[in-house]
Amino acid sequence: MINKINIKDVATYDSEGIEIDLKKINYIFGSNGTGKTTISECLRNSHESPTCSIAWDQNRSNFDLFVYNRHFVRENFNIRNEIKGIFTLGKASSDTLKQIDDKNEEMEKYDRAINSLSDNFEKQGRKLADLKTYFRDRCWDLKLKYDANFKEAFTGLRNNRERFMEKCLKEAENNNGELYTYDELVKKVESVFKAPQEKSNTISSAYYDDSLEQNPIFQTKIIGKKDIDIASLISSLNISDWVQQGHKHMEDTNGICPFCQQELPINFKEKLDEYFDKTYTEQIRILNTSIENYVNNTIDVIEKCEYLKREDIPFINSEKIADLLDIINSAYKENCLLLERKKNEPSRTVQLSPLTDYFKQINSEIKKANLQIIEVNRVIDNIKGEKSKLINDIWRFIIEENKNIYEDYMKNYKRVDKALKGMEKGIERQIGYRNKIRQEVIQLQNQLTSVLPSINEINDLLKSFGFTNFQLAESPEKGNYRIVREDGADANETLSEGEKTFITFLYFYQLINGSNEQDKVNTARIIVIDDPISSLDSNILFIVGNLINGLKQKIRNNHSNFKQLIVLTHNVYFHKEISFNKGKGSQKLSDETFIILMKTKNISHIKEYDENPIKNSYELLWKELKENQNSITTPNIMRRILENYFKFFGSIDVNEIIEGFPDADKVVCNSLLSWSNDGSHHINDDLFVDSSQELTQKYFDVFRQIFINSNHESHFDMMMGVTQDKFEEHPMSNEAVVEVQLAAEQAAATQQ
Repeated sequence: MINKINIKDVATYDSEGIEIDLKKINYIFGSNGTGKTTISECLRNSHESPTCSIAWDQNRSNFDLFVYNRHFVRENFNIRNEIKGIFTLGKASSDTLKQIDDKNEEMEKYDRAINSLSDNFEKQGRKLADLKTYFRDRCWDLKLKYDANFKEAFTGLRNNRERFMEKCLKEAENNNGELYTYDELVKKVESVFKAPQEKSNTISSAYYDDSLEQNPIFQTKIIGKKDIDIASLISSLNISDWVQQGHKHMEDTNGICPFCQQELPINFKEKLDEYFDKTYTEQIRILNTSIENYVNNTIDVIEKCEYLKREDIPFINSEKIADLLDIINSAYKENCLLLERKKNEPSRTVQLSPLTDYFKQINSEIKKANLQIIEVNRVIDNIKGEKSKLINDIWRFIIEENKNIYEDYMKNYKRVDKALKGMEKGIERQIGYRNKIRQEVIQLQNQLTSVLPSINEINDLLKSFGFTNFQLAESPEKGNYRIVREDGADANETLSEGEKTFITFLYFYQLINGSNEQDKVNTARIIVIDDPISSLDSNILFIVGNLINGLKQKIRNNHSNFKQLIVLTHNVYFHKEISFNKGKGSQKLSDETFIILMKTKNISHIKEYDENPIKNSYELLWKELKENQNSITTPNIMRRILENYFKFFGSIDVNEIIEGFPDADKVVCNSLLSWSNDGSHHINDDLFVDSSQELTQKYFDVFRQIFINSNHESHFDMMMGVTQDKFEEHPMSNEAVVEVQLAAEQAAATQQ
């Protein structure tokens, strides 16, 4: 099951986002545009939503997640006539079905065993990690204790706890040398390690090609051809680079000067093309190539010299090298600026600051260091053996100091490691048993699975619901369906929106009871249903609700492969139909969650309730108005309240009430009704309204005045919770308000 969903930084969810705690049965109610489909899409394609996360209480691979939303409809109902078939378990052999059920129960036992072993494996793994950490820290304590006198023996390990511990383990297994006392080893260090250090490799010189910085192209004025009539003017005004820039932009100007926007003289472009001839182009190419060669070569040499100041290299004056590199880098950056200017203004000449002398000084330092390295290496050849023996003796002393800790560590390590290997084999064995049973189940399912039961069941449902003018038929393409009319003609492209929606939901309903793949018809599954009643009339709404209630019962009886249900809707009647628990009223059961999804200032947020919060949509409109007066949908909410209340209470015409307003407020009234009439029949995400807080407040003031002018101020006060004293003055009881709203919604459903 899914324990928790986190959604942020997507659609209308901000960086803080929302967190939804889930149970077996989950109801999420929200108006269109509040972000319901974003939730269902994050569940459907979690890998495409990196800012959203799903927390599972078990291994994700143990579950199949089925999501019905508008994307499912679009993907599964398209202009192709064939629809991918759903394999379901056949009903021909009850014995085979029982075998499948028994083997599925057996697989669940293996899954539980695997999960248990995996949990213990993780616990033992953490215990092994703790043992290793403790041993590593004790080894490091020895390093700190003896580092001052034995640092030469710890070379390469002094800044790495892990590698020092590995060295301790290796020496404990292999070092059987003679054991010396601490004082004896200190004396040996003085006589051996104070002599020249280990042999070092000589340092490669830094080769710098000084010809690149002296390239004559950098001091060459690159200008166009001189023997054409415009050359003298360009030359006298020294505007070759400026003209060259304009020449680049003349291709798409249709004979208009890119600078002054005046029409160009006849043949002017041809003259410029001739002016900037092949010689000019070739010089530009040589310039660009020379700049690139200079930059690449210089960067390469600088990078090769950088290691001289970074690494601890014997006999190198790293401070002097660093100073020289600072000068080189500074001069190089200045040269790059000059070259960039030359590139932009080819007629300019530039003189680069030479770097050769600085690189020569670096090579001089390298040469000095190499002379010392060669001499030291000559001396080291005689004492190398002594140093190696002393290092071995020091480590023999270290492992003796570490003996008790090492032996205790190895004893516990072997015990835990043995347990881990046993668990690993156990997990592999249980997985093998489970996979064997799974293959047996697949073989049994292959005997029974077919797309024909799905076709028959969907067609039976269609007929029982009064859809008799089309049905499903098996496609010539094996494993697929076709939608056909009674006479067998293709019906895919002639179905109404309601027919498409209904058959797609029935297809989804059959899909969750089967699978598009034969070997997955009986897996554990989580069902997500997002607004399945769009374009459906009121009768079908209750039919779909009945099917979903059946899913709820299967989830609650714990004897089916349905494990969790998440339903998202904006329809009050549909919500009440699927969330009704007989004998419990609005009380929330222990396996349920009730969540309201809202959007304020175009940011979605949620609120969880301890009971079913949806009593009727009329109350919900007032509730949303009180809690979110600055929402982008606030004007639409006020329009719906006016429409419901005045239309069904004595058929009062709101427009007549508006006539009693002053002209200025009358404009605001009409604007309010006009805005909301436009926004009331569209998904809010498709409607952009620049609604400021001040304008919304003006709408609200007029909205309240409508109730005052019609002598219904007491109803406004009651629904907004202004005063408790005025409740009894309200001309309609709460029951009457509910009846008005029910009548309105039933009338609307009938009209559909």
